[in-house]
This record gives sequence, C-alpha cells and structure tokens, in this order.
Amino acid sequence: MQSNCTDKKFFQTSIVCIAQKNPFIFFDNHEEMIYNRAINQKTSCKNSKKLQIIAGLYEEITIMESQKKNRSAGLKKALAVVLMGTVCLTAAVSVGTVSKKVTVTDGNETVTINTINPDTNAILAKTGVELGENDKLVRTENSDDGVNIAIIRAHDVETSGSKTVTYDESSVADSVFSAGMTLSESDSISLAAAMESSGAETEVKLSRVQITVDAAGEEITKFVPAGTVKDALDFLEINLGVNDTVDVDLSENVEDGMKITVTNVEYKTVSNIKSIAYETVYQDSDSLYVGETEVETAGQEGSRTIVTKEKYVNGVYVSEEVLSDKVTKEPVNEVILQGTQEKVSSISTYTGTVSVNESAQTITDTYGREFSYSYVLSGPATAYYAPDGALTSTGRLARYGVVAVDPNEIPYGSILYIVANDGTVYGYAVAGDTGGFIYYTDVLVDLYFPTFDDCCNWGLKNVSVYVLEGASEDLTY
Repeated sequence: MQSNCTDKKFFQTSIVCIAQKNPFIFFDNHEEMIYNRAINQKTSCKNSKKLQIIAGLYEEITIMESQKKNRSAGLKKALAVVLMGTVCLTAAVSVGTVSKKVTVTDGNETVTINTINPDTNAILAKTGVELGENDKLVRTENSDDGVNIAIIRAHDVETSGSKTVTYDESSVADSVFSAGMTLSESDSISLAAAMESSGAETEVKLSRVQITVDAAGEEITKFVPAGTVKDALDFLEINLGVNDTVDVDLSENVEDGMKITVTNVEYKTVSNIKSIAYETVYQDSDSLYVGETEVETAGQEGSRTIVTKEKYVNGVYVSEEVLSDKVTKEPVNEVILQGTQEKVSSISTYTGTVSVNESAQTITDTYGREFSYSYVLSGPATAYYAPDGALTSTGRLARYGVVAVDPNEIPYGSILYIVANDGTVYGYAVAGDTGGFIYYTDVLVDLYFPTFDDCCNWGLKNVSVYVLEGASEDLTY
C-alpha cells in the first residue's frame, strides 16, 4: 500500500510541477506516459511526499523528449484539465518553495532558469548547454538559495606533433567572475587542480555553507566557502580592527546555519581644554577710606588639558579613561584693595575747628569734645527772635539754643549741633519749637537769636545739622 501511495504522489506532484506551468506543452511531449500512469491509479493520497520525488520524474520526462508522440489537440487539452483537477492543493503550493533560480554562464552568454531539480545534468539539458570532452563546469550555491554555474571551455594546442589540452587563464577568470562567483583560497586551489585534470570529471563543486554575520549591528546572511571563521570573514570582506571581538573562535570551522557576531570596538584619544576659575583676594589698604575699594590686580582664568581615551562599541560611546590631567596655565587671582582709613572732614569756624569722622559718625566740637551722631541733615537755616519770657510750642522758654524744626523730620527734644557752611558755628541746640515755615518753605531749621540785629546778621545760611546721640540738653545753655 505504501508503494502505491508513493507512486500516486509521484504522479500527482509531477503533474503540478510541469502541467501547472504549461500543461499543453507538457502533454505534447509526454501524454503516453502520463496517460498510462493515470489509468493505473486507483487510490488517493491526501498527504504529498516531499517534492524531492518530483526531481527524478522531471528529469525522466525531460530525457524522454526524443520519444514523444503526437496526439490530437482536443484530447490533450481535455486530459490536462481532468488531471489538474485531481491534484492536491498542498502539493501545488509546495512547488514554489523548492524552486531554485539557476544562472548558467558560458563565455559571454548567460541563461537564467527556475527549476525544482537541482541536478547539474538536468540543468544543462534544460538550458541546452553541452560540454566538450575536456570542458569544465564550476558550480556554487549563492545567497539567494540558487545556483551559479560557470562553463570553462578547453582548448587543444598542438606542439611538436602532439596535442595538449589547455585552459586560457583569462577565460577561466572571466567565466568564474561573470557567473557572479567569488573564490576563496581553497576554491582557487580546487579549481586549479580541476584544470590540471582531464577525462570525465567535468564538474567542480565549490563547497558552500550559509552563515549569518552580525557585523557591528548590521546582519547579513550569505553563502561562504567551507573553512574557518576567519576565512569566512575574509571572504565577506569584513575586516577586523585591532580591538574588534568575535563571539566564536576564528580558527573554528564554519557550519551551515552558524551565526557569528562581530563587535566593533574603537578607542579615541580626545584632548579637552577646561578653564580654571581665579579667586578674589581682598587686602586692607590705609590709602583708601573705609567703604572704598580698588582693583589692584585683574583676575585671569587658568587652563588645564585633560586627555581621555574614549571607548566606542559599534559606534556608540560607552566609557572613558583619563590618561592625563595637567595645568597648562595657572590662574591669576584678582586682588581688591579695601580702605581702612577713617574719613574725617574739618570745618573751619570763627571760634575754632570742628572735626567730623563720617565713617565713625562722630563730631568733635571746637573745645575738643566728641559726640556720636545718628544722622546729619543739610539745608537752609533762617533766624528769629521773641520778647523776653516768651514760650515755645513745647513750653520751653524762648532763648538761644532753642530752635524751631519740623518735628516729623527732627523729633522734639533732639540735641543738635549746627554748623554753617561758611564756617559760622551756631553750636548746640535743642529741637524745642516749630513754626508755619515748615508748610510754606524749604527751610530746614529756624534759629533763635536774642536780638533783631543778630537775626539780620545771620540772614539765611546753608547749614549741616548733626542729630547727636547721648548728649544732654545742658549743652544748649
């Protein structure tokens, strides 16, 4: 039962391989054989055998072309339709998957066919290529799951009455490379040995295995000559850098389906210049007053050179190592002088010299007495007088040393020291009165004098009013 099943598959899948492509040509050539097989089939098979079976029958059918017989066109077409209707669909689908693309190069001529029979003789028969007695044939598998065949023609050379078979070196090279073949060192040796032989051995099969190489993240699948991993990488023109790594031993032999990962490792030496900030240094100077500063030396940034070795894996930065770090220029600190000298102003008066230390906020009167002041005001000062026994707005007796102010600016009871800009010293006074002048004029203070003539002599003067701290009203008498 098994042989009958296989025989029917043999028949049915053969019909698919040939009849599907061109059923009428098929029956033109082989209807007697197909008819005899068809009438002997009594059972059916749902599961097709692997289509390698087809190869033998297809070759048999090709060879039988010399035995073809003519039948009527109507019978041929009818039989073709009937037979095709009985073919399993799964077999039809499988035919395309085992078909190979074959390229045959013979000198300047190239023929490309698709076939499910990879046998060399079947290919030559289908392409109509004939080999002479000493012609050679070089065959390789290619990366498209196909076959490349190069025909190398022999030449007879007669020397000294004898005939010698030779192969033109350039013709051999042209044939091989025109067929799209790339030869390894072992391929070249095999080919050279074949060229030196003579006789029936016409076919030189160059062994190929299919491998996948992940080269720096780019994956390629190719057929390569049998040999080591190193040979395969050389064949694919994948050049290893001095730091590159391969995940298998380079001396290991390649196998069909092997995957090889090549990792590109690159190191770059990089030099970077970075700035060094300068510091600011302050130095005391008695040539400057307190609160004053002066740049004695301008600051300058320094620089350092850092040399690193950066590591890149498949072009991606991963790490770095510092090789050197040197200061190439020292920074220059900025030097700023800050004053320590107390600022003292001298006011020459008719009765002596009044000294003012602005930074310490102290004033020394013409008698050498020193008092601290909280603030100083400057502005116009007028003069007024009043009858004896008159009282001020604060209830004080109007007298010399009691002055009128704006209490919002100088609080009542404040002890003052008043000096005119022209050197006239009014002296100590108490803020003990006010007047309408604060609403209508810009007068800072109105000074009491005992007589009208004294007021006229004072007139209007610009003054500095120092508001003293810790001074007694007794100073105003």
